[in-house]
Amino acid sequence: MTDQVPAAPAAMSRIQVRLGDLGLAKENLRFHEPADDGVPQLADTLLAAGVVIPPIVRPGRKGEAPFMALDGRRRRFGLILLRERGDIDDNYLIDCLLAETPAQKAAAIVLPNTQHAPVHIADVITAIGKLRAAKMDTQAISSALGYAELEVKRLEALAAVHPTVLKALRQGRLTLKQVRLFARLSDKKQQAEIAQTALDGYFQDYQLRAVVEHDRATVEDDRFNLVGMDRYLAAGGRVASDLFGEYPDFLLDPEVLQGAWRERVQPIVDHLKAEGLAVYVAREAGYGAPDGFFRLAHVWERDLDEVRKTALADARYAVTQLESALQDLDPSTDEAPAQLAPLVSAYGVAAGAVLTRSKIGAVLLSPSDGHGLAATFYSVPLPVEDLPEEEADDDTASAGGRTGVVTNDVEVPRADVEVEGASHVLHETRTDVATRGLIRDLADDPSAALTVLIAQLFKQLALQSSGGLDGSAAQIAATRYQRGAMAPIAGLDGEVRGRLDARREAYRASGLRPITWVETLPHGEKMALMAELTAISLNIREARTSLLRHGARAEAAEIAALCGADISAHWTPDEAYLAVHSKAQLLVLLEELGVEDDRAKTLKKDALVSFVAEAAAERQWAPAVLSWDRSTALGDDDGEADGVAEGDAAEPDEADDREAQDEAEPEAVADAIAA
Repeated sequence: MTDQVPAAPAAMSRIQVRLGDLGLAKENLRFHEPADDGVPQLADTLLAAGVVIPPIVRPGRKGEAPFMALDGRRRRFGLILLRERGDIDDNYLIDCLLAETPAQKAAAIVLPNTQHAPVHIADVITAIGKLRAAKMDTQAISSALGYAELEVKRLEALAAVHPTVLKALRQGRLTLKQVRLFARLSDKKQQAEIAQTALDGYFQDYQLRAVVEHDRATVEDDRFNLVGMDRYLAAGGRVASDLFGEYPDFLLDPEVLQGAWRERVQPIVDHLKAEGLAVYVAREAGYGAPDGFFRLAHVWERDLDEVRKTALADARYAVTQLESALQDLDPSTDEAPAQLAPLVSAYGVAAGAVLTRSKIGAVLLSPSDGHGLAATFYSVPLPVEDLPEEEADDDTASAGGRTGVVTNDVEVPRADVEVEGASHVLHETRTDVATRGLIRDLADDPSAALTVLIAQLFKQLALQSSGGLDGSAAQIAATRYQRGAMAPIAGLDGEVRGRLDARREAYRASGLRPITWVETLPHGEKMALMAELTAISLNIREARTSLLRHGARAEAAEIAALCGADISAHWTPDEAYLAVHSKAQLLVLLEELGVEDDRAKTLKKDALVSFVAEAAAERQWAPAVLSWDRSTALGDDDGEADGVAEGDAAEPDEADDREAQDEAEPEAVADAIAA
């Protein structure tokens, strides 16, 4: 018996249907969906190129239009929109395929959605590139495809990228926005190399942006505020707009911009020089102090005496008054530099208000937003004859923590260095090599290195030592934990702070410097001090539930395991801790405590807080959520992570705002001059 070849399915017949006779069949899979935002674009394409893919229709039934579309819903919407705009009428003829048999109708309903592969944007880009290569102009392409001419130009620019870029786009390794970044690179070889990293799976978007934006200036450049468009163009500068509308206008001559900005700040330079300051100009802030000058040391404002506090307050008030008067100033006007000069001088007065053994001697002007420039000030030591009388005979006096300053608890002796006849380069080379030699010797002596580490931490975390790292041999920085102005918890960090206070008093009584004093401690005391200093530097606090510090949490869990941490050995939940919980959360804590007392549910919030605190104290218990064990880490406990129950929400406060302000309290003197 021979196999019979199945007969080929009957082909649908092609017919023409008037738009006025075309309805939408209820069988259409998207019958109830309204027209989407892309229909106007489709309508323009239909007007330009006609209906390229014929809709599939069936004969209409009683009460329906003569023909009903089983497939072609969006094309019909586009044609109806054209009719409403008056571009066509009901007599517009549409080529359609007629589905007559049940099989054809079923296929028309389902198969077009599975058989038609969507056109990838990479294919559109390639096609437009081929049309341009065939000498078809932009207007012709726009008319044929129904695209706006600007959109055709943008796609044409993308068609010019290296084929590897479009290959990566087609594979989903690049986004269209990233391809637009590639189009801004003129080097095709460079395009291919970067696109290959996307195909290989290790592409980083920020690297591409860095290449594209390198050395590019725009109208948002800080210098442009002070220069302005008219002055830039008059100086010969050129401007270009971004084809894709994603970047502000480009300034094609950054050197012209720099020259114009430098010319604009010259009146301010002259003003500051007239006040006796050395003035430097740089492309950006962040440079080291010029030779002979020193960075301004960090100062705890609360440690200032009343005279300096008053001077600083008066200087800040003067800055505020000038800033208020200039708040509506247009930096690009001809008069702006002369008006800004007194403000920069006022910044300098504020910067120097806290200095006693030095004065402001230099200023660095650099571009910044706002008025178009920022000022960074540097100090110079006062001559001995100009020091306050009570300090002039003190051989340890200096400026900036460099040549003999008593920085609160730490006395710094004056260094006697022979530098006569040595150039700056020679001096730097000498100190560089000497540093490298000391690094080697210290690395070979762990005991001495332990002393240096503890002494450096002791200065920063236990003593009231001001000044930056320039005042220390070891460039090790640490910060003592504190949450704004909140007091320490007595049984926890308060205990550690108390120990450090006692050690500070012992250090003061010794009359020694930190390294020498630490070296005199017995090894056990030295190790205890190191543990206290290391502990007080820990900070695993998270300000928001959305800002989880995963790396810090992992280390916290490891530290907790190393020292067998158990917070309940020192502390149980007090009323201050419990007050931030909702009633629902407090009841969950009672369940964890194993307390079964129906009266608790009837208590008001304050009474319930006291009740939970007493129960926790009786059982020497703390919530598992306060453990750094990874299985019970903060934020993973259902009871603690729940939102505040309705009706039990605590009154909103300004703790977060205060916290941000308080943490900024150890101000740099330089911050006092910020605009």
